[in-house]
Amino acid sequence: MKLPEDVRSRARLRPGGPLRERVHPVVLAGLVVLWLLLWGDVSIANVLSGLLLALLVTVVLPLPPVELGVRLRPLRLVAFAARFVLDLVRASGQVAWLALRPGSQPQNSVVGVPLHSDSDLFTAMTAQVTSLVPGSVIVEVVPPTTTERGWEHGWMYVHALGAGTAAERERARRRVALAERAVVRTFAAPAAVAAYEERCRADGTDRRCQAPDPVETTP
Repeated sequence: MKLPEDVRSRARLRPGGPLRERVHPVVLAGLVVLWLLLWGDVSIANVLSGLLLALLVTVVLPLPPVELGVRLRPLRLVAFAARFVLDLVRASGQVAWLALRPGSQPQNSVVGVPLHSDSDLFTAMTAQVTSLVPGSVIVEVVPPTTTERGWEHGWMYVHALGAGTAAERERARRRVALAERAVVRTFAAPAAVAAYEERCRADGTDRRCQAPDPVETTP
């Protein structure tokens, strides 16, 4: 099976490339900050040792090139943060109620949610946002693939607390789909947003995001 040239070029490692391609200031700064957080102390010795370690890691163990394609939208970022805090508070209350309420233990489920972004960065951000909300644990993430038949979306499998019915499982899927949509619309470039929304319309995820939370009906 032969992949398109653009896919092969993005996946190609460049361990022997020029030094300036392997040493990126943002990566170095992030590694130094991580080193300082691990030590819990900001000092000249820790900064210098973190910088030397970051240089060693980026030169000896170079990462594949990553095309970020990020365009930050400040107003959407504020809405994204507000919604995340609201989901965090709401989910915390739901988990506390499930833990303290009398009666039987809540039923849990593992649900699969299709992912429509072709960016590893946005997929990772969606996984982080989902896993930080109490009651949701990421089980597995299957990245999207490009074959001779075309682009195939990825999957995120989430262990959802208190999702024993069909309506509760659909609510769990909808929360993940809304999280991915919020990440893409907040951080992705316009072309990436357009491609994402086209894929959502193609398989019905767009309708899932726009519909209200499903309500369990009794016969």
